[in-house]
Amino acid sequence: MKAIAIDDEPIALDIIKQYCQRKGDIQLETFTSPRLGLQRILEWKPDIVFLDIEMNGTSGLDLARRIPSTCCLILTTAYARYALYGFEADAVDFLHKPYFYDRFTRAIQKAIGRKYARQVMDALC
Repeated sequence: MKAIAIDDEPIALDIIKQYCQRKGDIQLETFTSPRLGLQRILEWKPDIVFLDIEMNGTSGLDLARRIPSTCCLILTTAYARYALYGFEADAVDFLHKPYFYDRFTRAIQKAIGRKYARQVMDALC
């Protein structure tokens, strides 16, 4: 599974990296620059995108609108008030910082479930 994480806080990216390594079978690339992260998303087309919402003047919600629908979006933020916007962005899940490994793995399982459901629907259509 391919994943990209975009967050302006290197510590937050380190946590995602550690969790992905612990989970296994996730090839992760990380970006502190939203512009470079989005560029890589459009080139690489990952399965999962972990996206912070407030990043040095850049809105992750604006960025979310530009992410291909084939990517499963998981929003990561310290601000619970953004949870509702996650539904509008069609996010698979919303990780409220600080989150722990068990919660992270549930978000990954949701993303895998959505990816599988899309594959089944594509095969049926």
